[in-house]
Formats: sequence, C-alpha cells, structure tokens
Amino acid sequence: MENQARSFDYKNLLYILIATASVFPLTFFLNNFGDKTTIRLILISFPFIFAGLLNFRLALFLFFATWLTNLYPWPLFALAHFVIPYLFIAFFITNSRLSYSDFKSVFTFPVILFVLFLLPSFINTPVVFESAFSMLLLAGFLALILMFNMWIKSNREITFIAVTYVGLTLLNSLYLIFQGVTTGKRVFGIAGITFVDILGIAIVITFIVMLTAPKDKRAVYAFLLIILVLASFFTKTRNVWINIGVVLFSSFIHIIVRAGYLKIEKKKLLRVGVVASVLIVLLGSFLISFYGKEFFRLESTQELTKEAIEAGEIQNSFVTRYFIWYTGFNGFLQHPVAGIGIYSFSFASEQYNQLPDLLYKKFVKDLTLHHGYYSILVEAGLIGFTGLIIFLVMIFKRARKILKQAENTEYFLPAFISFWVLIYIIISLFFTDAWFWGRMILMWGVLMGIISGIDKLLKAKLNTAGE
Repeated sequence: MENQARSFDYKNLLYILIATASVFPLTFFLNNFGDKTTIRLILISFPFIFAGLLNFRLALFLFFATWLTNLYPWPLFALAHFVIPYLFIAFFITNSRLSYSDFKSVFTFPVILFVLFLLPSFINTPVVFESAFSMLLLAGFLALILMFNMWIKSNREITFIAVTYVGLTLLNSLYLIFQGVTTGKRVFGIAGITFVDILGIAIVITFIVMLTAPKDKRAVYAFLLIILVLASFFTKTRNVWINIGVVLFSSFIHIIVRAGYLKIEKKKLLRVGVVASVLIVLLGSFLISFYGKEFFRLESTQELTKEAIEAGEIQNSFVTRYFIWYTGFNGFLQHPVAGIGIYSFSFASEQYNQLPDLLYKKFVKDLTLHHGYYSILVEAGLIGFTGLIIFLVMIFKRARKILKQAENTEYFLPAFISFWVLIYIIISLFFTDAWFWGRMILMWGVLMGIISGIDKLLKAKLNTAGE
C-alpha cells in the first residue's frame, strides 16, 4: 500500500513537471495573440489547473477563487460557471469508484419540481434562446449539489470548504478595507457588488464558530470577525446589514437554546455575545465619527424634482429600483399566470417599458429585477412563484430535519451553520435576485450540497449503528 502511494505521488509530480514545461511552447505560440495580461494569467495558472485534475482540493480552491472575480463572459453567467465542467472532470478523475446510490440527494426532487414550475413561462418568453440557455444556471445548481454530496465523506471536507471560503473572503476584505480607508468611498475589493453577500455569509460562519470555539481560540475568531464586519461597513450596503443583523441575532438565540448540544455554558455564551455586539456598535460609531453620516449613506434624502427625474439625476436607490419594479409589473400584468419568461427580463424589458427613454436606458435596460421573490413572480408568473414557495419550504424543512438528526453527533455544528446560512439566503431573496444567477446561485448549490452530504453521513452513521 505504501509503495502504491509513493508511486502515485511520483506520477502526480511527473504530470505537474510536464504541465510546467509546457508553459514555454505555449508562451511562444500565444505571444502574438490576445491581451497580454490575460495571456500571462492563463499561462501562470496553467500548471495549477493541470495539477487540479490530479488533486480535487486544488481544483476546488481554483473554483472558489473565481468567485472573487467580477467577470461575466455571458449575461448572468459568472466566470465560475465555466469552471464547473473542469471541476467535474477533476472530480471523476480523482473519484473513480462511484455507484448509483452516490448520486442520490435529499434535494434532487425539490430542485426538479421547481424547474417544472418554471417551464410554463416559456410560453410567453420573447427571447427563447436566452431563457433556455440561462436555464443551464439551474442545471449547474443541481450539478453542484450532487457533486458536493458525493465528495463529502467526513467533517474534513466541510472544514476545507469553510476555511477556503472564509480565507479567500478575508483576502478580498483586507484589500477592500485598504480601498475604503484610502478613499472613503463605497468599495467591494476586486469582487464586485455581489461580494456583499459572500462577505455576509462569511460573517455568519465566523460568528457561529467564534461562539462555539474553545476559549483559547475565541480571540482569533473574534479578530477575524471584526475584520469581516469592518469590510462589510465599507461596502455601505444597508439591506445586507439588516440581513446579517437578523441572522446573527436569531442564530445567537438558537445557540443559547441548543447550548447543550454544542457543549457550551450559557453564561459564557451570553458574555461573548454581548461583548461582540458592543464591539460592532463601537466600530460603527467610530466610522461615523471619523467619516460622518455619509459613510453609511445616512445623509439627507434627495429632493426629487420634476427636473431631476427628467434629467435622470437620481441617487436614491429605492427610486431607481422603483423604475425596475414598475417595468416588471407592466410585464406581470400582461402575463400574470405563466410570467414573461424565466430569465428574460434583462434581455426583453424594453417590451414592457413605459418610462422615458433616458430613465429606461439609465436605470432599467439590461438589469435584472433586484428582488428574488418578485423576479420569479414577474418572469414565471403565479405558477413559478408557487413553485418557488414550495421549493423553499421543502428545502427548509429538510434542512431543519437534518439539523435535528445531527444532535448529539459530530456533525451538529456544520449542520447548524449550514442551516443558518440557508436562512440567510431565504431572507436575502427579499433584497436581491442574484441568488438565481451569477456567483450566488453557485454558492447556494454548494451550501445545499454540504447539507445533503451531512444527511448522507448521518444515514451512514445510523446504518453502522444498526448493524
């Protein structure tokens, strides 16, 4: 066995050396083609991409790293979507012994059912190709659920995902803070505006881990939490702060109720929670005193005159969203039952526009509906909206059942964290529709794959105990 392991290591090393050596002829060939910066990045990453085919964790790291890139090669499709085929190739190369039962997931049926509720919207879509192609987003969503369900064999895999995710988020947060301190403006690092929710979930994970960590490690997690919260302040995204606050407070109460399963003293838990709350409030107060109320975009509201509206000189985020929602509502009135076509609004919103051209082009054109529940109602109608509610209820109930089954097991903490991240997403749908496309739908898929993997581990543990 030891000889086989050594042989395998040498073979991997040989492949990596071959990949590295191939950079030179590739450099010569690509020297006169395309943007030089892009070509250099491709060449630098090529050995790592090749090595990822032999080490799934490396492939997974590269996949998560693409979440920090604000690149959309195709509308609604982030760069990370185009990495999924590579990720699957790496997975099947490194996991050859799979059976039919490995492909079973507790979430497969809810996802398929949701998709079936969306299909009637194709009756009305004015952009059939765009709608049909965008449905691949949901295919990738289900594929990630199944893959992570198959890959997770213990808490080690879940820990790797969490550490990689929070670690990469921390790196962008540090750069974000540097941007914020030096400019005082609203910043997102290199990851774009959707980083606000990537960061929000990292805060939820770190907060729960901090509360449940051993005393000697709690200070480290507290320091990490402060950095992430500070980064969130510099994003100046108030709806995300509301979401984070609701989830942190609710999860804190839940931890107190379930303190016995987490082996934590309630008095110490309350003390840590109060200290964390005070630190966050003090941090926010310091930023206000240093930068002023405008730091949190709390400055006086803009007076919306007729001239300002006609000129398109509007900074109020609610008003600009109103233009999008108003246009979407016009579409809903035309097709209330089946909707205007799933994923079609950003491509065909002009057909439902009644705004002046200036306002439409500046605030509506090419944009999505900026509200998760409302976007499904408009694009998939009452049928699709019903499907969404059924889908969310089903996955919530199954996640809660898995959490309950994890009590008194080593899987309770990851199940607990995953459950509250799911709640974060469900609440976040009131503020954004980004969970149905781009990087956010990939995050959702990975999360559900983790919960499904925990369910698989619990069933295996139960079967072992019954033998």
